Amino acid sequence: MNQEAPVSWTLVVCTVVFVIAFSLIIMIYLLPKCTFTKEGCHKKNHTMELIYPLATNGKLFPWAKIRLPPDVVPLHYDLVLQPNLTTLKFAGSVKIVVNILHVTQKIVLHSSGLNITKATITSAQGHQAKAVEFLEYPLHDQIALMAPEALLVGQNYTVNMEYSSNLSDTYYGFYKISYKDENSQWFAATQFEPLAARSAFPCFDEPAFKATFLIKIKRDEKLSTLSNMPKVFKATTPVTNGIVQDEFFVSLKMSTYLVAFVVADLKNVSRETNGTLVSVYATPQHLNQVGYALDTAVKILEFYQKYFVMKYPLEKLDLIAIPDFQSGAMENWGLITFRETALLFDNNTSSVRDKKLITAVIAHELAHQWFGNLVTMEWWNDLWLNEGFATFMEYFALEEVFPELRSVSNFYFLNLIFKAMMKDSLNSSHPVSSAVQSSEQIEEMFDALSYIKVTVKIFRNIWKVYLHNHNYGTAQSDDLWTITNGTLDVKKMMKTWIVHKGFPLVTVVRKGKIISVQQEKFLYRVEPENWTSDASYLWHIPLTYITNRCNFTHCTNSYLLDQKSAVIELPEEVEWVKFNVDMNGYYIVHYTEDWKTLIDLLKKNHTALSPKDRANLINNIFNLAQ
Repeated sequence: MNQEAPVSWTLVVCTVVFVIAFSLIIMIYLLPKCTFTKEGCHKKNHTMELIYPLATNGKLFPWAKIRLPPDVVPLHYDLVLQPNLTTLKFAGSVKIVVNILHVTQKIVLHSSGLNITKATITSAQGHQAKAVEFLEYPLHDQIALMAPEALLVGQNYTVNMEYSSNLSDTYYGFYKISYKDENSQWFAATQFEPLAARSAFPCFDEPAFKATFLIKIKRDEKLSTLSNMPKVFKATTPVTNGIVQDEFFVSLKMSTYLVAFVVADLKNVSRETNGTLVSVYATPQHLNQVGYALDTAVKILEFYQKYFVMKYPLEKLDLIAIPDFQSGAMENWGLITFRETALLFDNNTSSVRDKKLITAVIAHELAHQWFGNLVTMEWWNDLWLNEGFATFMEYFALEEVFPELRSVSNFYFLNLIFKAMMKDSLNSSHPVSSAVQSSEQIEEMFDALSYIKVTVKIFRNIWKVYLHNHNYGTAQSDDLWTITNGTLDVKKMMKTWIVHKGFPLVTVVRKGKIISVQQEKFLYRVEPENWTSDASYLWHIPLTYITNRCNFTHCTNSYLLDQKSAVIELPEEVEWVKFNVDMNGYYIVHYTEDWKTLIDLLKKNHTALSPKDRANLINNIFNLAQ
């Protein structure tokens, strides 16, 4: 009997135990000091901040923040998609050229609901593609590609991924809709703003990560495809029996949320203006209703190019009516998508109100081709830079290009302002620009406040500089204010409107030639004991007022109220005074002495005040009576 065997076996067991123990000790010292929970690795302090969350495979995911790390930036995407309108699925592949800003072994980007089957990384030197491990963290819609070695600063690498997914059942992402003509048909379209490009292809889905895109789409030969850019001439090639591939020109630098593509049975009418081919697309049965939209789009495009002193940068501009579309429209660069009711006009059945709506929506989305597409907010907290400008230009264009719609547009715009003020007067409101991180907070920014609150005329003189300084790039609020170098501290003034939620109530007391004005935050149906600390806000309010001593169209007075209260001395006594001329300011006015005087004035001669002023008074008195 061999006595050495137990001894040898004991040595082996002891060695294994030692190696395991030693490995555990090393892991404890090498891992960050943290506490493990089912969510992942947390800091060992009172904050319990998550350092590394758990990926779907149980490993530690190397990034815990919602915003992507600054180590890697995308430069270019090659995107190939094949939607199948029979199976209602799609397959895709994407090659992303990235540049390394800081040494790293991970590339973190967005992906949502995609079944990724292959991931490789290739260096710029053309070395063989290396398969890499990828981790998924669905809570943040993020994936991490783990490189086998450090990625070097200044070097470009190509990330290649293959994947598949279902066409979405919602109106978000790359989605499908059905409609009826002679038969039931399927229509595939996209809606990526704000966070859904990641559900169509893996990408760096934040507005600051601008890149160029080359898009190829495989489709049924009986259907049509559209994307942001024109198709490459003679680049439609057969793939398999009945399937062809369209290739589109490389795009300008743009954010992922502006990428768009459509696959459907489409017809169009077109017209060229100033080197740009403008086309309006619809399903075949609605082609006879696109004429007004084409005329309107051409007129507004010509007006904007002249007004901004900047040519529309693409060779084509497509407007497409989608049978079922949740938003009114979406400003995708070069391919604007619309709800059918916001684009189609039937000469036999559509009303003047329908015409006004179509005109306004087209004007808004075309303004975005500059404000939002050419220059994009750096992060969603400054969404108002996109929407505020576009909203102002929408109504300015209606005034200048379509004066016959002026009376309709005036009251439509006032109604939007009144709705925004109603929302903004609640305790649940938010500032125009506020810190947003989660997807829910980003979605909340898309409300009336970002569209309406800061559309003041002070911006007209600085728009051109703003567009020229930041074209094909991104901007923050401060980039706008630094353009103004006059005696008025615009940044200081506008900060009171951008970072404060709500709006002021201005109380006016008139005694002879002396007018006392006082500001406080207007709160809708909130008792004093429920006021929050922000009730003491001070706004810089550019007050405007008229009196009976001059015609309201030629004699508007102004005063900047930047204190809690102030006194305005008139040159002479007046019979009445009306503040917030034509509702050009975002505030409510209460007259302690002059309500009866103004009511009597309108009873006697309602034309003594403009229609906007009359609507403003009615709105103010109703709000004050709540």
